[in-house]
Amino acid sequence: MRQRPLIGITGRRRKASEVAHIPEGMKNLNIDLYFTGYSQHVEAAGGIGIYLTRDGDSEIIERLDGLLLTGGADINPAIYEASPDPNLGPIEVGRDEREFPLLTAAIEAEIPVLGICRGIQVLNVHAGGTLHQHIAEHACLEQPCFETAHQVYFKEGSLAEQLYGSEIGVNSLHHQAINDLGSNLQAVGWSKDGTSGEGIVEAVESDDGLRLGVQWHPEMMIGTDPGFRWLIEKANL
Repeated sequence: MRQRPLIGITGRRRKASEVAHIPEGMKNLNIDLYFTGYSQHVEAAGGIGIYLTRDGDSEIIERLDGLLLTGGADINPAIYEASPDPNLGPIEVGRDEREFPLLTAAIEAEIPVLGICRGIQVLNVHAGGTLHQHIAEHACLEQPCFETAHQVYFKEGSLAEQLYGSEIGVNSLHHQAINDLGSNLQAVGWSKDGTSGEGIVEAVESDDGLRLGVQWHPEMMIGTDPGFRWLIEKANL
């Protein structure tokens, strides 16, 4: 019987003082945080989610069948040689230092990678691309996270179109997005009509078909997302 693929899931690290109901004497300790929607969608698609701590090195990739780069803090703009925008949000240097080598190892191991929100930005910056550091109108943080904020339109014939159709409604919880596209990546989804390539880039895929990035948060939307099914199917090959 074929074993279900193991999917590594990245997360955040916070001081315990930022979490409610932590005893006073423990507030200086670190806590790793993971939104459960990621692992729940991995499980629903047929995989086994493995939370990756901030500790250790990229050797873990040798034991994984796929990698999920999740949402979170802004990427340090120094990585793509940009000055910080006044509206730059919190950055996690330790997270950048963990995820970029993980992605390098995943590419070398030829395992599939799904990038969500921050994750699509990691895919792009890792490939030599840059980011818009602040797009206020896309940060719809006050409305319920499962509600549609706008449409995304997909490039005809792309992997993303095969998965999602010509367009879908998505949530929008980001204030940064792709600016210059990195090498070996294709922009395949936009917040305006994708046939003209206008609007904010909302989806990318790699030339080798092993990396898919989406700017919205599918793990917060209702129903099983096709991107997670793609990740598990690729991991099973």
